Amino acid sequence: MLHLGLALYAEGPTDYYFLRPLLIRLCEDICTREAPQPIELSEVLSLDTLPHMQNAPRAQRVVEAARAALGAWRILFVHADGAGDPDRARRQQTDPALEVLQRELSEHGIGVAVVPVRETEAWAIVDGDALRQVFGTELTDSELGLPSVRQLESVSDPKAVLSSAFLATNPTGRRRRAGPTPLLNAIGEKVSLDRLRRLSAFQALENDLKVALKELRVLR
Repeated sequence: MLHLGLALYAEGPTDYYFLRPLLIRLCEDICTREAPQPIELSEVLSLDTLPHMQNAPRAQRVVEAARAALGAWRILFVHADGAGDPDRARRQQTDPALEVLQRELSEHGIGVAVVPVRETEAWAIVDGDALRQVFGTELTDSELGLPSVRQLESVSDPKAVLSSAFLATNPTGRRRRAGPTPLLNAIGEKVSLDRLRRLSAFQALENDLKVALKELRVLR
C-alpha cells in the first residue's frame, strides 16, 4: 500500500476548518476510483507561517513552512481566496509559491492551488442537504437563503450567505454567539463532491490534483 502525505497552507484559520476534511475526501474519492493500488492517505497537515518568516513574501512563507514539514507531505495544497478574480489570485497568491516549490522542493512533493472564485464559504453553501444535517434543521434551501449552484460563483459575499443561513435556524445562546465557523469542519466532511464538481473553481482544483497525482505515479 502506498502512503500519501497531505498538507495545506491556507489564508486563515476558518479556511483550515473547512478545507482539511474536504481535501482528504477529494483525494480519497479520486484514489478509490482511479488509483491502480490501495492508497493510504494522511490527515491534512496544517502548515503555519514560521515566526521568523512573518514579514517575508507569501511564496517564501509557504516554501519555508513546507520545508519545515518535509517528510510529512507529498501533496501541498496552497489556498487563496479568489476575491472575485481567481485568475489574479492564482498569479499573485498561489503560482509564485508553486513555482518556488517546484524549483526548490520538487524531489519532496508537488504543490496544488486551491482558489475558490471568492471565498471558501462559497463551497460551504453549495449543498443544502449538508447544511441541514450540520445545522440540525429542516428548512428548505429557499428558507435558508441559499443560491442555486448555477448562481453560486457570482454571489458577492458567500460568508454572509452562510451566516444568514445559520441564523435562519434560530440558534440560541453560545451556539448563536459562536456563529457558523465552528461548524465548517462538519460541513467540509459532508458537502457533496458531486455538487462541488459543478463549480468551475472546484473543477480546476480537481484537475490540478489529478495532474499532481499522476506526476507522483499515484495515478496512471
